[in-house]
Amino acid sequence: MPEYVIDRTLLTSSDEVVCTLFEGHYHLGAGALLNSLLNGGFKGLFWAGYRGELPPWTAHLREIGPELFEVPNGARIQFARCCPEMHFTNYKPSLMLDLIRSGVATKFLWYFDPDITLRCSWEFIRKWAEFGIALCSDVTNGYMPERHPVRCMWVNAAKDAGWGEPLTAQTRYFNAGFVGLNIAFTAFVERWKQAIELAAHRGMDLKIFMTGTREDPYVSVDQDSLNLATMYENGPISAIGPEGMGFIHGGFTMFHAVGLPKPWKKRFLLSALKGNPPGMGDKHFLASAKGPIPLFTPGNLRLMGMSAAAGALIGRVYSRR
Repeated sequence: MPEYVIDRTLLTSSDEVVCTLFEGHYHLGAGALLNSLLNGGFKGLFWAGYRGELPPWTAHLREIGPELFEVPNGARIQFARCCPEMHFTNYKPSLMLDLIRSGVATKFLWYFDPDITLRCSWEFIRKWAEFGIALCSDVTNGYMPERHPVRCMWVNAAKDAGWGEPLTAQTRYFNAGFVGLNIAFTAFVERWKQAIELAAHRGMDLKIFMTGTREDPYVSVDQDSLNLATMYENGPISAIGPEGMGFIHGGFTMFHAVGLPKPWKKRFLLSALKGNPPGMGDKHFLASAKGPIPLFTPGNLRLMGMSAAAGALIGRVYSRR
């Protein structure tokens, strides 16, 4: 299947590269992610692969090269149009490998989904990647025993493909929305990509985000493939539990707005009247949307804030959570 290859005329490099992929209205999530990184002290290169058009909020930025923009704190944003014949979620390891092999990422590389915002300092994220492959446990099936039947199905498929026996007795199931690593662990990303290709070989349609049920070996191909890859990785994995993405209380690193509607599409007051008041992740998105790159007009952001505040008041007396 054809894959996007980085245009070397766009080549810019950094010791610290964060990448993401977005299309359509997800540009607002990518913008909030970037703002949260900048607010945390990130000063590296933000690489955004996209379909469609450049986000309208780039009008606030100074262009210093082809689709390369500068922000006030010294960080840079490189956009790159890409149209792989697959859902973006299944393209994550391919993008990461392109960034490493082309010399864009020279030391550390992180992937974040565009519906994540960072809560902690960038310094912590940077240190985390020094300890191994940085991952967060998912909240669903976060504990998946070594002999879980789904794992056994993955291993049978891997063995049929000639992978041999797993190298690690893995018992945690990780979310594929965030991966951080030193490029010394490029082999892990290669294995992740191979695991996605294995799923395709076994009949999974990579153009689809999710399919099947948990009785099947694959529900979310990118995530199940990531977890298969961890079983064939003997390098160190530095993991945080589901609190790392704000799925449960006690976290401090990030919020991951899984599910629909996304915070930038949510009608907070109406949602609260239906028993779903704004959560901490929604509020953090609104805070991140303020800047340093403005994602909404001041009036629209003010209305969203008022709707969220009203929804929070309703949530004090009525909630289905």
